[in-house]
Amino acid sequence: MEMDAEELREKLLELSKREASLNFKMYELFNENLTLAIKLAGYIAENRMLGGKWSDEEAVKVMDKYLKAGRKEGHHPKEVHQ
Repeated sequence: MEMDAEELREKLLELSKREASLNFKMYELFNENLTLAIKLAGYIAENRMLGGKWSDEEAVKVMDKYLKAGRKEGHHPKEVHQ
């Protein structure tokens, strides 16, 4: 089952299109998750301001994953969940 050069180019083009589509979808999902992490950080801060003592290590890990991603090196804003 040999493929000629043209079939291989078509297959490569199809795979490249799929990859681009998946990369864009991952970008969209990352941005949605970043927005949710920012909202969650705001809710935690509001809860603490009102006297609450919210603490959930798993949620903090997920939040940090998105809030710290892409941050410039050396820039460390105050953590809201500490």
